Amino acid sequence: MRKIATHLAAALAVCLSLLPASQASADLIATNKDTRLVYLVPLRNGLSAITLVWDINQPDQRRITHLKAALSSTAFGGTETRSAPEIYDYLRLKGISQTVATNGNKLLLTVTAPNEVFPETLVHLENTLLEPNYTEAWYARELEGSRLNLSSKTRRPNDLLNEVAFFLDFPTAPHDLGAFQNSIRFGRPEQVILRSGDAEVERRARKLVEKLPSAPVTLGTTFERWTSFFGGEDQTTFSLPKGIIHFTDPNASETLILLVKAAKFENAEAVVGANLLVDYIGANQGSEMFRILRQDMRAAYAPRSDYVPMGKNRAIISVSATVAANRWPEIYQKMRDIYTSTRTGNVNSGELSTQHNRIVQDFGNYFFNRPVWGVRQLLFEYPNGASDEISLPVFTALEQASVDAVIEKADTFLPAIDEFLLVLVGGGPKPSATQKSEGYCALPPNTPLSHCLRALSTAQN
Repeated sequence: MRKIATHLAAALAVCLSLLPASQASADLIATNKDTRLVYLVPLRNGLSAITLVWDINQPDQRRITHLKAALSSTAFGGTETRSAPEIYDYLRLKGISQTVATNGNKLLLTVTAPNEVFPETLVHLENTLLEPNYTEAWYARELEGSRLNLSSKTRRPNDLLNEVAFFLDFPTAPHDLGAFQNSIRFGRPEQVILRSGDAEVERRARKLVEKLPSAPVTLGTTFERWTSFFGGEDQTTFSLPKGIIHFTDPNASETLILLVKAAKFENAEAVVGANLLVDYIGANQGSEMFRILRQDMRAAYAPRSDYVPMGKNRAIISVSATVAANRWPEIYQKMRDIYTSTRTGNVNSGELSTQHNRIVQDFGNYFFNRPVWGVRQLLFEYPNGASDEISLPVFTALEQASVDAVIEKADTFLPAIDEFLLVLVGGGPKPSATQKSEGYCALPPNTPLSHCLRALSTAQN
């Protein structure tokens, strides 16, 4: 037995000696299973696209952010044969776009290029993944760029929703990202999603996957595969606390009001109904919030509502407005009234029908022209890979949606306003004792929103 162990150790040492030092010591992000290849219908904009999907076991915000920075460094930071400036010039000359994104516990690299140059684009992608040569300084810059913006500083609804989304995905994650520790390489992905009708491109995509290294099989990875079989997205926590998060700035002349809820839906019909109603409340210039808050009351320049998909039958719902600090209690109550009025079915059917037609067009446009958007819809429905026949129920439900039925069921599609978390950022009067009764957290300066989200969640559990 001792001789066998000695021979194995020697063989491993020989294999590692054949690799560059940076690769031999690098952490390999890869699966030890067969990669699932999914072929979606081609795009309609003259482009082909490929998305590589890596599943990140036991992720937290720190790990996901480090891996995202490493993947971005891999894509743009140079290879053994090409410098970063040379890669930049090549991508620009050929019209190649590379996007690094996350989708829950999945890390995505999407590469798009004109159809005529896509075969050589796959060769470039192969070289990028097999011969990464980014520097620690490049990685540090990418890591810094991956940090969430603190919404208490920017006071933008998008930044606040990004912080909420990260908390929902990684509720126990520390804010400190830590320092660079080791190089990271990316091998065989769990999934590859290809959008091209070219047989040669499909052949090269399979060849690319075969060349990427696989992770070694260990007892730990076998256990993770076994537990993931019995787990799944439906087992994860998806909720926000109630109450108020308040960042006070006595010198501010404005206050950002944002009401937010993590909503779960029974089926695709409810997803579509909620999406339509949320958009009706404040998603465009014809919305209720725009008409009342901006045009009638002159109280907010850009009131808005947001429906942010977070998974199959899951979404963040929010309504927000930035208003004069001394008027926030009045405007807050009006926002609640607008939402509640819509939820009780007080909806103009003609306006909702217009909104329905707009979303139908948008969904079709996004799916056939925005590969990352299309991949997200696929992963929401098939997080572990699609079968031969792909069905996206939300598209069917959107096509078949009845405006009258949505209005009739509005109170079942939208959660009650009292279930929402209120976030206030800015000046003006303090919340009343009654408003604080559901829970209250004063957000310290230069502190992420997750500080209060965790504190309120702990107090209410």
